[in-house]
Amino acid sequence: MTDESALCVSADRAISYRLLSAARNEIRILVIEPPSPDDNRIRCHLEHASLYDLDNDFVALSYCWGDHNALKRIVLAGNLVPITFNLYKALDELRRRGYYRVWADDLCINRYDDEERSHQVLRMGAIYRAASLVISHLRGPGQAWQQALAEAVHRITRRADASKRDGKDRVQAKKDARRWRKSTRNGSPDRDIQRRRSTYYGEISTKLVARRSVMELSAAEETALFLFLDNGYWRRAWVIQEISMNPRLTIVWGRQALDLGQLLQTFSCLGNYIRGKREKVWNHIKCVYKIRRSQLALKPLSLVEALGLCYLAKAQFLRDHVFALLGLTHDGAYLVPFPSYTLPLEDISRDMTIRLIRATGNLDIVVSKGHGIETWYPDWFDTRYWHWYHVSHHRLGRPSLLTHTNYGPYRASGNQTPSLRLYGNEISAKGFFLGTIADCSPTLDEARDSGLPKAELLRPRSWKRNSKNERLFFGSEPAATMKTLCWLLVDITRPSTPRMRHRRPGTHLYTLLHTLLHRKETIIEQAPSLLQWLNCCEAQCLKINDKRLVAYFSMKSSSPLSPGDRESIEEDCRNIQKNLRANMRLGCTDQGEIGWFGSNTRTGDRIAILLGASMPCVLRQRPAGGYTILGSCILDGVMKGEAVRKGLQHVQDIQLH
Repeated sequence: MTDESALCVSADRAISYRLLSAARNEIRILVIEPPSPDDNRIRCHLEHASLYDLDNDFVALSYCWGDHNALKRIVLAGNLVPITFNLYKALDELRRRGYYRVWADDLCINRYDDEERSHQVLRMGAIYRAASLVISHLRGPGQAWQQALAEAVHRITRRADASKRDGKDRVQAKKDARRWRKSTRNGSPDRDIQRRRSTYYGEISTKLVARRSVMELSAAEETALFLFLDNGYWRRAWVIQEISMNPRLTIVWGRQALDLGQLLQTFSCLGNYIRGKREKVWNHIKCVYKIRRSQLALKPLSLVEALGLCYLAKAQFLRDHVFALLGLTHDGAYLVPFPSYTLPLEDISRDMTIRLIRATGNLDIVVSKGHGIETWYPDWFDTRYWHWYHVSHHRLGRPSLLTHTNYGPYRASGNQTPSLRLYGNEISAKGFFLGTIADCSPTLDEARDSGLPKAELLRPRSWKRNSKNERLFFGSEPAATMKTLCWLLVDITRPSTPRMRHRRPGTHLYTLLHTLLHRKETIIEQAPSLLQWLNCCEAQCLKINDKRLVAYFSMKSSSPLSPGDRESIEEDCRNIQKNLRANMRLGCTDQGEIGWFGSNTRTGDRIAILLGASMPCVLRQRPAGGYTILGSCILDGVMKGEAVRKGLQHVQDIQLH
């Protein structure tokens, strides 16, 4: 018996699998027989096909496996084979639509053969790309709900198309207005332009009323929308690759066929209906659509970017959080040359990290690893880590701490490249130390749960002029640093009144507060929490350079703000808000630098810059020797490489565990 005819019989199914030929790039196709009036059962068989054959016509099925305890049986090659109810409904719908050659992973892959399973993971992208059509099947509710959603999608997309036409009409109207004025000056008005102008301005009010009415959903349509978003299909990790590879995609919900682009257009017009958990699902669908567009434009993302976008995805096996995205990324095949379902996850994570360091020439993936990770390398299969990285990624490139500097990516180690040596599971990296954390504030969550009396936490504050000596002390500090945290000390618990702009004439802080109170999405929305955090810092006697926080960040000048200063303060306040929402701590080192540190940081931890890293990192010394990386930090005055020249004189090997 040759290898090609060897049989692999699964443990609980009467399915005999012939081995696939790797040389011919073979896959299995499920061939469904047309329905028979005498027997309504789904009857089918498996046959081999080569992906090299361009005439091979099949439909690739994307579905959610569903409950493995709710099973139905089909007749496969003469044997009764149990499959999940979701797959049964999908195959039944494909047969009803006349699609008889189907690729479905649960039947076309021998999942009890780990070697074949690993090989097929690498082929998944090619399989869905080679299909003549991809059908995404969502098990739907009653026909009435399906019809309600289809009608809502049709009506709202027509409204969106009408809005686009209105936009074109407005552009044409502006052009006609210029031509009308020119023709009027010449004494010969254009009658065609006059007719279009009267038609446009006569219909515009009617169109606006129509667009407002389209936004409303009936109770049935709203329920259908919720049922559609609540379907577990959207959160499945493998779905991301399955619906991203092929431009020919149809979403089938029950028996309704929908277009993904129209669905996204509809949901974007219904933001007032999508809240809570459904808003997370909607945001996840938008991220998946972003990956689909990058694939169809032949501009795949990196694996790190894809993991950051898809941290909400779910998978039955932890390693599928990564394996499901390999075919979508330009570096996936390099980072994971052979997806293994037998190697320990720790070994795969370590190898992926080393490969990424060699490919990128930096240590950012090591320095920025998430909280609670005990190894020097991150856990690539932990979706919580990539959610944290996604938040951190948005913070990169912003001004360091509070000092208003030019925008640009951080380069704390300058143009230095990493130097690593492997010692089993540990590494040794070259770098230099900047100091030790002398004091640090509570996080925003710790301030809320501090147990301090509510009256003390929400105690009002007001700005006070510094003494003459303090003004001399602050003379060398950057103005933006003073203004920013001083604004946090303003009495932001007072109600907004028209008299606020006249209170304390010449004090620009009240002017700024009055301005922010009348603007949406500013730091004023977080004002109560920020005040609570600030009072908790004072109650715990947080000191910066041996001075209490309130005294250190008091204002030295009451000169009016220029427009540029106001924008600078607003930007810095937004950075404070981002850092606190990321659960970071404000603190200082024994060398006098101020910085933001991770929530797991404590007094006595050391700050180091590893060569080849964009940001400084916090290290904690181990009793047995060496250091544990706690994560990256933002340290004022070193984020652009200012400390490299002096630090290179003290470079040493730092053992990381």
